[in-house]
Amino acid sequence: MCSPVSVVVLIGSAAAILSIVATVPQVLRAARTRSVEGVSWSSILLSLGTMTLWCVYAFAVRDALQVVNNALALVLLGALAVVVMRAGVPRSAWAPVVVVFASGLASVWLVDVANSFTLAMVGTTASSLRMLPQARLAVSRAPLWGLCPWSTLLAWSGTALWLFYAVLVPDVALAICCFILLAMQSVVLVYRLPLRRTLASLAGGRLGRPVAQLVTPISARLPERRDQVELAA
Repeated sequence: MCSPVSVVVLIGSAAAILSIVATVPQVLRAARTRSVEGVSWSSILLSLGTMTLWCVYAFAVRDALQVVNNALALVLLGALAVVVMRAGVPRSAWAPVVVVFASGLASVWLVDVANSFTLAMVGTTASSLRMLPQARLAVSRAPLWGLCPWSTLLAWSGTALWLFYAVLVPDVALAICCFILLAMQSVVLVYRLPLRRTLASLAGGRLGRPVAQLVTPISARLPERRDQVELAA
């Protein structure tokens, strides 16, 4: 039987893995299709700046695990920025470099004049708001074909686990951050994967025959509506 400490560690580890892996399907989708319609460039830039801040924080507190975790996440976000730029959406290819450089300098300065705790508070605030542009884009009912469904689901699941982890630790700042972030990710999830359209897609065999057989009775009770956003192929 697992001890409470082991459960907390497992939940935190699962949350970290999901949060990092969530970027991979989006990178692959954007690289394969060259379609990033509905992917918020502003959210990518905010995520790059926020993750740079957390990398500086990890070095400041000398936490090797956080250094590896945050550095890997930053590399994947950088890869996403590159494939989005190759799709020709953003106007300036220098924007990600400027954001990372400026965030790094500001973070180092903040640690120098204040302390790592202050930097963590700034990072918590920035982390909770980085999905705001993506949520606003979804609410505007803009086409979201380029937004990978798997990335959306994985990111939502990772944040949900982080919220659970924060409650168990307990960590009030992390819990507030995750709650706000989860709310915005839920908005994106609802618009990217409308319930009726998603059920119809699954009943049509999108994830194989066993899933189709399981979902078909539910889909029959909730017929698809034409005004809903279609699940991208």
